[in-house]
Amino acid sequence: MNKSDSDINDEVICSCTGTTRSKVIQLIKKGAKDLDKIASATGASTGCGSCDVGVLDILKEYGL
Repeated sequence: MNKSDSDINDEVICSCTGTTRSKVIQLIKKGAKDLDKIASATGASTGCGSCDVGVLDILKEYGL
């Protein structure tokens, strides 16, 4: 079964802060261009750090 766009965007990227993929995308569209900007806005990657790769992958999807 394929995940819908909604399911993918609701995916939690950072379990420490509950940051979702859609929140990261929203921040990118508002001008966040690197991990530091995403981290300061959401707290993602400031806890255990296991979400760094996921956030970086999303940034790459947007050419950043």
